[in-house]
Amino acid sequence: FETAPLYATFSPEGLNGCAVAFQRHLRRRILRLPEPARPRPVHYNCWEAVYFDHDLDELKDIATRAAALGAERFVLDDGWFKGRSDDTRALGDWEVDREKYPAGLTPLIDHVKGLGMSFGLWFEPEMVNRESDLYRAHPDWALGPEGQIEGRGQRVLDMAREEVRDYLFERIGALLSAHDIDYIKWDHNRVLPMPDAAQTRGTYALLDRLRAAFPGVEIESCASGGGRIDFGILSRTHRVWLSDSNDALERLRIQHEAALFLPAAVTGSHVGPRRCHTSGRVLDIRFRAWVAAQRHMGFEMDPRELTEDEATVLREVTDWWKRNRDWMMAADILRLDSDDPAVIAEEQLAADGARFVVFAGKATASAQIAPRPLRLCGLAPEARYRVSLRGRAEAPALSRGAPALKAGPLELSGRVLMSHGLSLPWSFPETMWVIEGVRL
Repeated sequence: FETAPLYATFSPEGLNGCAVAFQRHLRRRILRLPEPARPRPVHYNCWEAVYFDHDLDELKDIATRAAALGAERFVLDDGWFKGRSDDTRALGDWEVDREKYPAGLTPLIDHVKGLGMSFGLWFEPEMVNRESDLYRAHPDWALGPEGQIEGRGQRVLDMAREEVRDYLFERIGALLSAHDIDYIKWDHNRVLPMPDAAQTRGTYALLDRLRAAFPGVEIESCASGGGRIDFGILSRTHRVWLSDSNDALERLRIQHEAALFLPAAVTGSHVGPRRCHTSGRVLDIRFRAWVAAQRHMGFEMDPRELTEDEATVLREVTDWWKRNRDWMMAADILRLDSDDPAVIAEEQLAADGARFVVFAGKATASAQIAPRPLRLCGLAPEARYRVSLRGRAEAPALSRGAPALKAGPLELSGRVLMSHGLSLPWSFPETMWVIEGVRL
């Protein structure tokens, strides 16, 4: 028996030093992308647009709109397989629902590919509903006692059993072989009925077998968001989902803390609906878009709800992300200590130190009269940097004083930026300032 590896680090540079060590180790030693040189594609996931109500014509329309917004990968989420009308039935029956898709998935995939996007598909392989053909045929394949309390109306398959893994490989493999699918969203929506190392080893064995058979397919570890984001799963997958909440305000804090371990390249973040489906909070499209742009960007809303202004903003932020993604996906994410507890800020510093971007999110109303300077870190003290604020024209007119950043770009030394910092314009809660810097 061998325990799981433990990864530990120490740094005299505090939390940022530890965070950078973990981020770099994951990128360089753990992550194995099928095409490392391929830019990380902008995702569109249809879950919060349609849930289980799949209609081919509607999905085609949604895909067309998503592509026009800048999406590069369309992910068909839960609800596509036989008998899946809600979350209490059909898990384990991994065959296309011929009532929803009479001609199979091919018409949708062809439409998506014709728009220039690749296609991804949702699975929850380790789970089964009692209301399913699989459970009726093999109730003994479920892990744990018969009288257990179910999570989300489902049970866990015993992944230690070879016949379970063979069944899942055959069903998933058949779909991957028959269709042009380059991405799996691999979900896991309940905890295990008991701790079981054999369950983990069995899941790893299935993942390893699928990756060997389909080396061009990327896999996302979702697990309800944040349930499985360790280096063990990331040696077999390529992206993680931090939370099933698409509330950008909650995401701002979640992403900030997760960066202690995870780089942007593996951290999915999506622009959610105007009114968040998990919190009920209504947030401006600018804030939602910029929070998603901090990580591997995607959309997960119904694009048909967007106003013309919202669509324009989303396209502009997405275009900005695409222009910067190559260096950002390899950047170090550094926490910035703000003197204002309302501000959650980070700096993403390019691998060569030649550029950076600061995201300063205002999570709540500030108790301070005027914004305090935000000190940067990791810069060359003697180098000079040109620093500019995106969206200067949108700064509130009631800004206290006249911050120089609001007037135009500044040229400052790294020493000044790290010791004195930048005075940002005053802002409302639930907004984000984005500051770009280039070394001269």
